[in-house]
Amino acid sequence: MPQVEEYGAQPPIELLRLLIDKSGMFDRKEWEWKNINGCTIVAAAAPPSGGRAVLTPRFTTHFNVMCMPQATQAVLAKIFSSILDGYLKANNYQEGP
Repeated sequence: MPQVEEYGAQPPIELLRLLIDKSGMFDRKEWEWKNINGCTIVAAAAPPSGGRAVLTPRFTTHFNVMCMPQATQAVLAKIFSSILDGYLKANNYQEGP
């Protein structure tokens, strides 16, 4: 995550927010506004800690926020064993003796 500046903003996040709010960006080289249409933004973030800052409500208001708890070892084992079992059955691998 970008470092929070003295006023609480994060410049890369504010650039993305500008893209979402105004559907474009200002081109500083040619001094003109560039419209950006047909763009979809999908984002993922971890909880704030270890150098990660909280995302501002002005930015997150544009997204549907979903929170998922960390999976336990038993859940991960079930998920990956199901995937492996389906793969082995689809490719006609035989179980052990």
